[in-house]
Amino acid sequence: MLKRISLILAALFLIAAVAPSFAQTTEDEVVAQFLKKMDKKKKEHNRVAFVTFGFAYGKLPNDNPYNQFYTYANANIDPLDGSRYPVLGIWRSKQFELNAGMMISPRVTFSAGFDYWLKMGSNKTGDFDFDIAPLGTQYDFNIKSEVQVYGFKGGFDYYLLNPPDNKGVFNSFAIRVGGGAGFYFAKWDIWDGSTAFNLATGTSDLNAEPLKASAPGFYGSIGLDYPVGFLGLLVGADFNYLFLNFTKVKGYNNIGEELYVTYSDNTNDRVELDFSGLRGRLQLKRFFQL
Repeated sequence: MLKRISLILAALFLIAAVAPSFAQTTEDEVVAQFLKKMDKKKKEHNRVAFVTFGFAYGKLPNDNPYNQFYTYANANIDPLDGSRYPVLGIWRSKQFELNAGMMISPRVTFSAGFDYWLKMGSNKTGDFDFDIAPLGTQYDFNIKSEVQVYGFKGGFDYYLLNPPDNKGVFNSFAIRVGGGAGFYFAKWDIWDGSTAFNLATGTSDLNAEPLKASAPGFYGSIGLDYPVGFLGLLVGADFNYLFLNFTKVKGYNNIGEELYVTYSDNTNDRVELDFSGLRGRLQLKRFFQL
């Protein structure tokens, strides 16, 4: 009997000695698992967003239809002061952009934004002799041909090297590639009585209202981002190619007939505004947590 009691007491002593350690281990594991779940949940809801402001400078095709029109127009407009080229061509584009977006994966961003192009073309006032009806000789005449473009776009960037961390922090320069699409609008302010051709009657007609057009645009890019170490800002630089061609540039006369501009005596040589080309872009960026 005494031996049995001794064994029972020894077993109770062993349980009393081991139980606290086991309980402590179990409690630590529960706390660790809880903290791990909370950290995972925090990461899942820790969204990184960004805003960018940029400027782009583009090289446009030398032989685009607008430049063919400018050559045709200058051949039929004689400044009475003996000067040359009352109408200038368009070879470059300058534009500002504002974008906002967010990280949708550790290496991929989505952004949407607005592009605003500075006016392109020329605006000159003087005395001119027009060889094309209905103007003839005009004094103190404003021979204006200016194109304004703006548009909305969206796209994706993929970071090939050094993407931002889960707080939106860049530790070194990053390399990215991207692409996207947008929808753009063009307004062409052109002198009243230009070479607008009336499709309905086959006669020259006045076009007091600007000619307008809209078109989709598509782009691809490659660039880099570099943290400047001030207020979390980054400087971005890239090259991109934008395909953008306004094919239906037109206006209407006062009875609703369509008017458009040609770059030759052939009425089928309709002027398109082809602003496709390579662009260099500089951006100022700021990533932040939502």
